[in-house]
Amino acid sequence: MNRWLQIYGTGKNIRAIAGYMIAVSVAGCGAFLYVVKQGAFPDTWTTIVYLGLAVVGQHLSVRFPDGNSIALADPVVYAALWTFGPRLSVISLVSAVMTQLVTQKKAILNTIFNASQFTLSLVVASVWARIARLTPAGRLPIHQLMLVFLLVLTFELANYTFVSTAVALDQEHKWREVFLRLWFTQRRKTFALSYLINMAGVLLATYMGLAGIIFVFASIFVLWLQLKFEQELEIKSKEANTDALTGLLNVRYLERWLENDFGKLSPEQDTCSIVFIDVDGLKSVNDRMGHDVGDMVLQHLAKILKSAARSCDKVIRYGGDEFIVICIGTDLSGAAGMMDKVLEDLGQNPLKVQGVRVDFGISAGLASFPKHSTSGRDLVRLADKAMYLAKVDGGNRYSTADNL
Repeated sequence: MNRWLQIYGTGKNIRAIAGYMIAVSVAGCGAFLYVVKQGAFPDTWTTIVYLGLAVVGQHLSVRFPDGNSIALADPVVYAALWTFGPRLSVISLVSAVMTQLVTQKKAILNTIFNASQFTLSLVVASVWARIARLTPAGRLPIHQLMLVFLLVLTFELANYTFVSTAVALDQEHKWREVFLRLWFTQRRKTFALSYLINMAGVLLATYMGLAGIIFVFASIFVLWLQLKFEQELEIKSKEANTDALTGLLNVRYLERWLENDFGKLSPEQDTCSIVFIDVDGLKSVNDRMGHDVGDMVLQHLAKILKSAARSCDKVIRYGGDEFIVICIGTDLSGAAGMMDKVLEDLGQNPLKVQGVRVDFGISAGLASFPKHSTSGRDLVRLADKAMYLAKVDGGNRYSTADNL
């Protein structure tokens, strides 16, 4: 990444992007200097708390499973703007953004641009806040809900206008499409929640003072901790059930599936097939070309199995050179069709290492529920036996439990 400027698109419009970002930065710096000279800070303790929460919150985002996120700094900045005016909110947010130059090693121009466009957006929103307070509705608690909503909306419209222009130049897309995507489409699942959190921060800070904004920040922080814990738990669970070499599921997952999921299948309503696969000639490959190439064989086969299987199927590295595919909702003929595709793909896409073709094959055995057994472990055993029949017949083929 360039230390001065980071782009994410083609880079064809880099001069236009840099020019736009510099122009916004100049305007934002001017607005910042103007704002900091206006008004006054609240008491020292309040100023320190808001500044600290903004800096910490800018580095912590509540990230949801769909990829959307809510920054913990947002309600703090809105509360500062509504309660104390633009001076505290601008200094808090700009300080928080600028610290990312050190903590996250962000590009200099990008960081200054972000701080500047945030400043300009806060200035625009502060004009609305000032007008709102002068209206009779602005002094009535029940009407403040709508006024605070419009405050957040005003800031966001200005903020996403600046950002969308830069992204549209970078990605060479239409500005309107980029704006709608960034402002709403990408975050539609958390759109209402983000407004609720930000409005709660403003209203609680208005009626409870410093305790209100600390309470909101602490609540979101607890949510952040909970989601982080769940994400780490999911990662560890995935790692525990994933084979490190191939990225496939491992035997631990198979045991859990046999224990917990297989019993849910109904012999009257469901079908399921087990495909047991063994690599032919892997020992020869290891002896002639080395174990690194042998690992490439396993990875190559894993890729082909994943490609041939459906999204609902479970592809498992059983151990060593053995694989199992659980074909859910598939009878024997369906599993055979998948194996036909696997054998065809292996023939059409041989593994080559430094231009040398690596010769290997596979033998597979198929067993189906409920045709051959209603026991999951029996199906695995029958598929294993059928695989040995295919290997005895010369390999690079499959056999079914019908032949046992």
